Amino acid sequence: MLVLGINFGFHDPSAALLEDGRLLAMAEQERFSRHKRARLEMPIEAVRSCLKQAGARAGDVAAIATGWDLDRFDPPLQAAPYLELDNALPSEFARPLRLKAQPVAHHMSHAASALWSSGFDEAAVVVVDGQGERESSSIAYGDGDGIRTLASYPVKASLGYFYRAATQFAGLEAAGSRGEGKLMGLAAYGRPQEPMPLVTEGGGPAMAPELRIEHTGRTRFQLREALLDYWRRNTFPYLDGQSAEQMVYANFAASAQAALENALLGLVRHAREATGSKRLVMAGGVAQNCSANARIAASGLFDEYYFLPVAHDPGVSLGAALHVAHAHARETGEAFSPARIDHAYWGPAPDDVQTAEALGAHGLHAVQVPEAELIGHVATAMAAGRIIGWCSGRAEIGPRALGARSVLADPRSREIVSRLNRIKGREIWRPLAPSVLAERFDAYFDAAHRSPFMNVSAIVRPEVRSRIPAVVHVDGTARPQAVEREHSPRYWSLIRRFEELTGVPVVLNTSFNLAGEPIVNTPADAVRTFLRSELDLLVLGPWLAAKDPSLLPSPPPARATGTAEAAGAAGAAGASGAAGPTSAAGAEVNHAPVGG
Repeated sequence: MLVLGINFGFHDPSAALLEDGRLLAMAEQERFSRHKRARLEMPIEAVRSCLKQAGARAGDVAAIATGWDLDRFDPPLQAAPYLELDNALPSEFARPLRLKAQPVAHHMSHAASALWSSGFDEAAVVVVDGQGERESSSIAYGDGDGIRTLASYPVKASLGYFYRAATQFAGLEAAGSRGEGKLMGLAAYGRPQEPMPLVTEGGGPAMAPELRIEHTGRTRFQLREALLDYWRRNTFPYLDGQSAEQMVYANFAASAQAALENALLGLVRHAREATGSKRLVMAGGVAQNCSANARIAASGLFDEYYFLPVAHDPGVSLGAALHVAHAHARETGEAFSPARIDHAYWGPAPDDVQTAEALGAHGLHAVQVPEAELIGHVATAMAAGRIIGWCSGRAEIGPRALGARSVLADPRSREIVSRLNRIKGREIWRPLAPSVLAERFDAYFDAAHRSPFMNVSAIVRPEVRSRIPAVVHVDGTARPQAVEREHSPRYWSLIRRFEELTGVPVVLNTSFNLAGEPIVNTPADAVRTFLRSELDLLVLGPWLAAKDPSLLPSPPPARATGTAEAAGAAGAAGASGAAGPTSAAGAEVNHAPVGG
């Protein structure tokens, strides 16, 4: 049975398509609209993308699940166009809609996304975010019979809103974007010595007595204002919270991070006691905090952990679909066979025509080369200090670039950090992350949990810190991605070749985007971003492109004309595997396996 899950209504719209509980495709609307977080947008292109990837039609969909139960809001929501399912689906779905959406409570959707993606047959489930319909944190237990909520905590005790308010207070939230990741990075520079109004009651989080507010439709705003007022009265004012000199808020950031981690550990401890399980899965936006995840994994409270790559709100499209697919299987006896999500490559893959059109439209120097030569050339360029835009295979889901839509560089040079931060418009104090061959992980990193999703931080072993200084944060940590050959063979091969050249099995990996933009999705996105930046080389599948032809393999390619005819000819060449007008003579296409 094909189940379409969607998230719509507020922010982070997304779609996921499942067959008998097995994920086929997933996509986030922001990658198509190019608006960060796609607020109040509908996941129309995301739905189309999922159907296309799966080779399915709208009429093949047997059920539609949504990651919110709008009837659970108290007080009720006012009707609005962005809350109507009819507006969330593309025209391929005939009107009137033949299927009625099955709403799944927001925290249940988060819980299902984590449990059924973990591969565990049972687990404790902890969900923490800004808010669902009525709750901001919840504890559940899941097994083959389903997921049962054991405890929940109200919006007025929201850890997500607490951390966002702290981000605002430190002046780290710019218009149109969120800055929680910046606050987490800044925390490493300070000491936790500022007052934080978080306490624990009944095993869960609560605000200090002076911040107790009643639940209303504006609780999220009232809580943030109360927190900001508390910090203005109890914290050294520094620069009034909105200055570019955020480094003065290092101790404040460290204090907020420590308070969040302590509150999360209280929830996790309560989950262990309430469920008796030795396995923990986590979801919700707060579960993206890799420093907190590392502390949870190091606590020893559980034997096994799973941290979803798409823990924030785009993940509820996946979770809602999993919940509905599981319920259907329980009722009918039909198959429900979800697979553990061990990689994040579930988005769309570019085709040859898209690639050729993108390259031809801007007259880039481009060459199509055999796979081994491309890998060797890119690894050599990185070792020589070049910065690479890498667009390969199916796109990642979630907020981290994991070797499909990445910017890659040499981790051995601290100087490259300044250049990369300038290219991406990032603060100089923010850390950059490493990708490491999974089989070399333990030689470079000390971690209680080895993550393939870059969502659990690790200690960089002291003896190797001088070998990879560009990816070591000020506190000696990093946010590593363990790259498995099975799941990302092309990316793994690139890192392996870099190791052969340099002796270091690590590359610097940051997302392929510029400040304020979503990660690139299509070849056209990649080319536009490449041209607007100081990146040196661009990889588009089997193609290498550059602004300076001397950076490409010999013989020098002919310059692309930028005409529609040239793009069409190049597309035909790419589809057939023959050399096109912008390729080196006699080159062949060697497509990488799906997944990077």
